Amino acid sequence: MDHTALYRKLYRIRRFEETVLENFPKGVFFGTTHTYLGQEANAVGVLTHLQDGDIVFSNHRGHGHFLAYGGEMRALFAEMMGKSTGVCGGRGGSQHLQWKNFYSNGVQGGIVPVATGMALAEKRKGTNALAVAFLGDGTLGQGVVYESINMAALWDAPILYVVENNHIAQTTPAESTLAGTIAARFAAFGIPVDELDSSDVLEIFAVAENCLEDVRARSGPRALILSTVRFGPHSKGDDTRDPEWVAALRETRDPLSIHAPRLAPEMCAAIEAEVDAEVTVAFQHALADESAIRGQPLVVSNPQSLPASRPPLSAASVLASLNAVLHQTFAANERVLLLGEDVLDPYGGAFKVTQGLSDAFPERVINTPISEAGFVGLAAGMALRGLRPVVEIMFGDFVTLAADQIINHIAKFRWMYNEQVRVPLVIRAPMGGRRGYGPTHSQTLEKLFLGIPGLRVLAPTALGNPGQLLADAIADDDPVLFVENKLLYLAKMQNETSLPDFTVAQHPTADSYAPNYLLSISGAPPAEVTLTAYGYMAELAREAMRQLAYEHEIFAELIIPTQLAPFELEPIILSARRTGRLLVVEEGTFTLGWGAEILARVSEALGSSLRAARRVAARDLPIPASGALELNVLPDVDDILSATQQMIGY
Repeated sequence: MDHTALYRKLYRIRRFEETVLENFPKGVFFGTTHTYLGQEANAVGVLTHLQDGDIVFSNHRGHGHFLAYGGEMRALFAEMMGKSTGVCGGRGGSQHLQWKNFYSNGVQGGIVPVATGMALAEKRKGTNALAVAFLGDGTLGQGVVYESINMAALWDAPILYVVENNHIAQTTPAESTLAGTIAARFAAFGIPVDELDSSDVLEIFAVAENCLEDVRARSGPRALILSTVRFGPHSKGDDTRDPEWVAALRETRDPLSIHAPRLAPEMCAAIEAEVDAEVTVAFQHALADESAIRGQPLVVSNPQSLPASRPPLSAASVLASLNAVLHQTFAANERVLLLGEDVLDPYGGAFKVTQGLSDAFPERVINTPISEAGFVGLAAGMALRGLRPVVEIMFGDFVTLAADQIINHIAKFRWMYNEQVRVPLVIRAPMGGRRGYGPTHSQTLEKLFLGIPGLRVLAPTALGNPGQLLADAIADDDPVLFVENKLLYLAKMQNETSLPDFTVAQHPTADSYAPNYLLSISGAPPAEVTLTAYGYMAELAREAMRQLAYEHEIFAELIIPTQLAPFELEPIILSARRTGRLLVVEEGTFTLGWGAEILARVSEALGSSLRAARRVAARDLPIPASGALELNVLPDVDDILSATQQMIGY
């Protein structure tokens, strides 16, 4: 154990943080920061033991963790200044860092399933790497933490949870928010726990060494609770604690003052002089670096990496097509795996899309607890470490439970980390009503996730090849929300030959696996109105289109998109320019929906040449369980007919 090296690490963190606070009032740094003053021994004592390949997932108070891990001081300064030379090019700032195997995010609790998934991914790959996740005491109010440690214990994730208990979350004392003990929370799941109340880096070093050795030897989880003290405020200036009390703690709990007497005074002075010079140079260089460029776009990648076999169009149904592709994709690449509730055979999932997978690939189908936030977060961690998870949400309504993971983690990681990572993850979500499941199992909620940068939203239809759409989604290097309308599962596959009344064309798209289909009545006069709908509503729109033609001599074009976000507007604009009228049909609720966005953007593009525009959607109500009442809420063919006739003036 090198006392000199330990002191250098402690002092580097201290001087970095002091420099940050000294310069924040000068406007050098942007936003906020959460310093690690007083806690330096935790990061140094734990992370000094890491081996190549080990993973660290940190939180909003992550500077000390980053520097102890080996991160560059200049790059961290530059990141906080918003410079292009920063750790993440200025995109992440103080709280959102990624470098080598170091990750951090500012959302408390949400990092725990991601870190746990990373540990499980390394275990599956057989690398013998482990993960370390840093939590604060305030994080223990988050339910997703307990979802995660439950799964870590169930599946023996090689992870060390380090709880830095500074006894206060922002301004709220822990005793007013945490019942029971912190140790009991881990012990309840059978996870071994060590506790230490110390600011001595040697004591922390010794306990952490034993913990990490045990995690690696058992390939299972462990917790280390460090009772610690932060000398500074939560962020820059929100400290409500008694200044005299904090000053007294500095006298007794300063990690540098505790460790310095183990070195000769002249050695301490030499180290401090060297580090002071290093900090000055790093700060000045970062200050002189070029600022990040305004408006850097997020580029969504095209599918790659996996060979995807095209299933025959003779598949009996949409469900059969999706199931066949899952089997083909699992056989083609061992990195693909499935997580979800009740997905094991013989049940094979609530709608049988995954039936047969666990019999064929028993090690790669993971039956999860009822923990949507937790297992979606686990899948994100697995994806970050090179696996390709497919997550099944039993009912799409429950995807809301994982909203934090999808919006604040999965969709952001690629851009926030400056294109240094990918998250190849598919979340399958059965949506829609008309099956009598009632208000919490019948909703169409994908509109909640449209417009989230970095998230692709796909909606298969019975037309074309829904299985291939899923195969290409799994091959995508970016996250995909795959919306499956429940009534489509048993729908027969359709193509040009199975729809003799219609002419079917496919609009070329920038995304080769997300086609836009254009339907028109075969041999009909020019269309007077454009319809657009996706998923099961496209089936209803097609039936309405047929009735309009044969019963009312009103002719329409129907655009069926399979990608809802990012949305390609050109096919709809081209059709609406021809017809001058646009009717948008969706099963989601009427207000602030997909259709409203489409109409707004088409109106902006076409102006007065768009003579009429209307929407058909569900009423702004929950979905009733009663079949009769459900019909009153959800849109149907008659609604499409009526809206079209009104637009035409029929």
